[in-house]
Amino acid sequence: MGVSAQYLAQHLGESGLAVSSVAPIGTGQMAESYRVTFDPQSKGHLPDSVVVKVPSQNANSRAASRITRCYELETGFYNNVQSLVKVSSPRCLHVWFDAQDDDFVLILEDIVDGKQGDQIAGATVEQARASIDELVQLHVPLWNSSQLDALGWMPRHSFESSQGTRDLLRSVFAGFATRFESMVSAEVLELGAQLVHNIDGYDRAFPNNETIVHRDFRLDNLLFTQTATGTQVKVVDWQTASISAGLTDVAYFVGASFNSQQRREAEVELVQRYHNGLVSHGILISWSDVWDQYRLFATSGYIMAIVASMLVKQTDRGDAMFAAMANRHGQQMIDLETLSLFR
Repeated sequence: MGVSAQYLAQHLGESGLAVSSVAPIGTGQMAESYRVTFDPQSKGHLPDSVVVKVPSQNANSRAASRITRCYELETGFYNNVQSLVKVSSPRCLHVWFDAQDDDFVLILEDIVDGKQGDQIAGATVEQARASIDELVQLHVPLWNSSQLDALGWMPRHSFESSQGTRDLLRSVFAGFATRFESMVSAEVLELGAQLVHNIDGYDRAFPNNETIVHRDFRLDNLLFTQTATGTQVKVVDWQTASISAGLTDVAYFVGASFNSQQRREAEVELVQRYHNGLVSHGILISWSDVWDQYRLFATSGYIMAIVASMLVKQTDRGDAMFAAMANRHGQQMIDLETLSLFR
């Protein structure tokens, strides 16, 4: 793990703290997470366990982390943004980041009863509704807020700032198409080629509303618990947090969470739920604008599948997940005629 019991004791305020067990958890490909359980006689005021998150031990993922600044972004979220939004996310007990070495430590609340969503299996409608409600809580507080200007360290979408992503997409797509030829449909791969060819038009079509977005809001990054009042969600893995249009998260989540037929049956209800949530909090945006933005941002999931799959360490489950994302988002784009919205 690379973090000693002495380090934990020092930064959690229990000098005699002793660790009874350490176990890897989660399926993250950019960092490593561990459940650290404390000796009951030594933990004092602390909970029985915490989650400790540290850099990946994989060289490719570490290199990708520098390119994407994901360690800086996640620690920055917990340091500076978590208190400004209302989304339910784990309480942060300690955060440290070293920019020079791109090194970090996060000590987080352990959501012991939370069950991680399964990107490949997909979501239930109840899980999807609860997740959409959390997106409303994330997006509303800073929707077109002047406070966003104070977060200069966060990536902020513009045509100019997204040039690097467009260049990266162009450079890796051929490798993606070769690697996933047997796992992604020919129609979706052909769509990918069209997407890459016309990617400038995608960034030109972005709307002028912006807020804090997660940018990787999918089932593997959500922890679900059942309570007397229904399904509750905790949102984790803030390594891609940025300032952009809120519907990017909605389209990404819906497109990745269902097979194509299930998505067709559920998406209008879920997008309407999001729109109703915005309006109920005083956000003035029309249904037609929300729906068109949802259609446009079906693209975001396919882009993530292409770029992320070629940057992080390769695993069998990772390849299965990225193939599912590409197939689902590609069909989402086809059904919604997304390319017609590019400028």
